[in-house]
Amino acid sequence: MVNQHLKQLTTYLTFATLFLALTVIVLGSYTRLADAGLGCPDWPGCYGKIGVPNTHQEISLANEAYPERPVDPSKAWPEMIHRYFATTLGFLCLLICILSLLNRKHPAQPAKLSTFILLLVILQGMMGMWTVTLKLYPPVVLGHLLGGFTIFTLLLLMSLRSSQVLQPIKDTNIDKLKPYALIGIILLVIQIGLGGWTAANYSALSCTQLPICQGNWQNHLNFSEAFKLWHANDQDFEFAPHLSDTAQMTIHVTHRIGAIIVSFYIALLCIVMYFKASVDRYRYFALGILSLLVIQILLGISNVKLSLPLPVAVAHNLGGALLLGALVSLFYSIRKKQ
Repeated sequence: MVNQHLKQLTTYLTFATLFLALTVIVLGSYTRLADAGLGCPDWPGCYGKIGVPNTHQEISLANEAYPERPVDPSKAWPEMIHRYFATTLGFLCLLICILSLLNRKHPAQPAKLSTFILLLVILQGMMGMWTVTLKLYPPVVLGHLLGGFTIFTLLLLMSLRSSQVLQPIKDTNIDKLKPYALIGIILLVIQIGLGGWTAANYSALSCTQLPICQGNWQNHLNFSEAFKLWHANDQDFEFAPHLSDTAQMTIHVTHRIGAIIVSFYIALLCIVMYFKASVDRYRYFALGILSLLVIQILLGISNVKLSLPLPVAVAHNLGGALLLGALVSLFYSIRKKQ
């Protein structure tokens, strides 16, 4: 049964969930960058409670249960707030999936996509659990970050499809740029992955000079250790005790070089798109994406110059998500009329 009101409700709910997903990404990056990823050493609660222990008795019992991780409210609360928001996101995705399936005959109701997002959210919850139980194991931390960006991107696509806010506009010159927009998305995702790997391995401060790194860095690259995926499962990976300084430097250098390549490519794509476009939509896209790129570059430079201040580092993560969202929206917009 097709229900237009149900479809409209799903659209509004999808947009709200999209912004919540972006909020969860920001809260997750704050938790990670504030070194609060193990602020609660168990899952899904915190020292066996729904909230953070706050009475003297609760704190004493928690410290006895986890002597290696005494209660630190300044780290436990960011972790739990992140979990509360992530749980809410999961419930909203479940609700969207139910509504979409009930109204699946509507042509603009992406029932299959909403089901896939729900399955991905469940996997993301498991990744969150493994992040804690495996003590910040870098591949799991990276997978958790990429999972969050993927959910955000798919919710964005579902919002665009459901609301139909970007109706196809014929522009022959821009149609030819669609493959290059896809390449830009792929390059940006790889760069986001490199940034996540840098954060997961505590390598953000390994290079303190621009444009690449300090000293004779070319002679100290250690790729075999820097990108090793398998380590002993009983290790505690907080603050990367498993990596040498050269490995951390190599991770950071790779992220820096990736940033230069991706920035050059996206800037060139925007410039070409601006001058080739015959409709205003794509000129606005070009200016918007280019502006986000410039802001992201400035945030990256500020992280280096100011030694990774927490607000700037979190904004850098947010900038990556917004830039990805803008490129995905552009790619979605460049499609021919049926």
